[in-house]
Amino acid sequence: MIIYRYPLYVLVRQYTASSDKRWQYIVSPTVTGWIHSEDIAMVDQKFVTKWVSLTRRNLGAIIKVQVSIQQRGQYYFTARPGTVLPFKNKYPGHIEVAVPVGNSDGIAKIRWVKLTDDEFVAMPWKMTQGNIATLLKSMSGRPYGWGNYNFYNDCSAEIRSLLMPFGIFLPRNSEEQILATSKIVDLSRENVNTRIHYLKERGKPFTTLVYIPGHIMLYIGNVAIDNQMVPMTYQNIWGLHPEVSKSRSIIGGSVFFPLLRSYSENIELISLADKAQFKLGFIE
Repeated sequence: MIIYRYPLYVLVRQYTASSDKRWQYIVSPTVTGWIHSEDIAMVDQKFVTKWVSLTRRNLGAIIKVQVSIQQRGQYYFTARPGTVLPFKNKYPGHIEVAVPVGNSDGIAKIRWVKLTDDEFVAMPWKMTQGNIATLLKSMSGRPYGWGNYNFYNDCSAEIRSLLMPFGIFLPRNSEEQILATSKIVDLSRENVNTRIHYLKERGKPFTTLVYIPGHIMLYIGNVAIDNQMVPMTYQNIWGLHPEVSKSRSIIGGSVFFPLLRSYSENIELISLADKAQFKLGFIE
C-alpha cells in the first residue's frame, strides 16, 4: 500500500512493475493504471495506523485551485479542490494540516504544514450559497481534462471535487454519481420542453445533479435569458455536437451553461436537455 496525494494499492509489486522498474501498476479509489515509481511512496502498518487515527479525529478539504503544499521553503506537491487531508490545530487565520511526503528512500512520512483559511476548511463545510460560490469562483474557467489528464477535471471529477468539501463523497463516473443520490427522477421519456420545465420548477439549486449519457452537471438555479427564465447549470464540458456527429463545437472547460431547447448560435447543435436519457438526482 502507498500514499502520496491519494491512497493507492500496488498490486504485488514484483509482478506489476515494468521491466525497467520505472512504472508501477496501481489501484486507487478512482483510477487504475500505471504510475511513475518515483511519484509514489511506500508505507508500513505503523504509518497506516497513525494516518487512520488522524483521519478519524479531524478531516478537512482544499477549497482553492492549485494550493502549494510546502514547509519552510520545501515544496511537496500541489493540492486542488477536493483533496482531503487530516488536521490537528486551528489558529486564527490558519490550520495545521498533515500531509504524506515521500523521503529519498521512497518511504512515506507525515509532515505538518500550515494552510490558510481560504485554502483549507474543516469538513463538512457548511453548504451555504456563499461557500458554494467561493468554490465555483475558484474552479470555473479551468480547462477540461479527459480522465483528469494533466490534473484537469472532466465532468464527473469536477462535480466530485466541488461537493467533497461539504462531506458529500460521490463515486468517480457520472452514471454512478446519479445513482448515489437519494432521489432520482427519470425524465428520459419526456420531451425536451417538459424536461426543462420540470428542472426549472422542481430542481433544487446546488443540490440537484443532471445526468445525460456520459455526462453530469449541477443545477444552480434559474436565470433570465431573452426575457425568459431558464435553468442554469455548472459543468465541465468538452463540447456540443449536431445530430449527425461529424463535427463538434468545443467548449473545453468548466462553465456556467444554460439548458436551452436550442442554441441560436447554431440551431443544428443538440441540446443537452434533448439526449436519449435525462435524469435528475436530488442530494438530500
